[in-house]
Amino acid sequence: MTAAPAMPADRRETPRFTGVIVHRDPRGRFAVRYPTGWHTFEIRSDEPVVEGAMPEGAETATATQTASRGKRGKTKKKAERPVAAREGFGFAPDMRDPATVFTVWAAPLGESVVAEDLDDLQAGVDEGLQALEDCTVEAAGNTVLGNLIRFERIYTFRERQGAGDPNDPNDPGVVRKRKQWLLYVDKWLICLTWQGSSVEEYRYWFAMANQSFLTFELPTALWFYTDRELLAQLGVNTAT
Repeated sequence: MTAAPAMPADRRETPRFTGVIVHRDPRGRFAVRYPTGWHTFEIRSDEPVVEGAMPEGAETATATQTASRGKRGKTKKKAERPVAAREGFGFAPDMRDPATVFTVWAAPLGESVVAEDLDDLQAGVDEGLQALEDCTVEAAGNTVLGNLIRFERIYTFRERQGAGDPNDPNDPGVVRKRKQWLLYVDKWLICLTWQGSSVEEYRYWFAMANQSFLTFELPTALWFYTDRELLAQLGVNTAT
């Protein structure tokens, strides 16, 4: 899809909320708020990882457990789709500019993450950013809450429109800007990304998009699995 050129920010009115909608992950892993009127879409990889798994204690949303009524009026639940390598939700303010978008997705991990994994995970995050062309990290922060690890990065990078040859003079690419959270929560990686198709578009919509970061929610079940004190009381050794 080709993005339509955006009107310069100084010729547009400041974007305003007309309402807020809450999207709850069908598997109960998170909830995210987004502005009314923004266009939404599903994120899902093609390859399933595990059958029907979800965080223990988390409730699934009505969307993936749509009830059907049997002859005696009893509720029957449809089987959940297999957990994919990546699945989530996205929303964008303007369909003509698909590169200006907020996405949130979850991916299952092979094992539970603990606070002691911080250094190894940070090395992987840094390596991933270095793989982006002309990547410049403007702000970086790491937060550890119990066994929950959050990496926050704000950065710009260059994205090619054609074949991706950095030496192609006919394809100078465009500079995108992102704010990104990478949350390692027990056996899940949850990634939130606000991206502007340009630095200007990032700034123009930022106040609205940032509310999705500020109001992002994790379920009680996942907070429990990252609470070192509670797990210690149950005899669970999270340091190994």
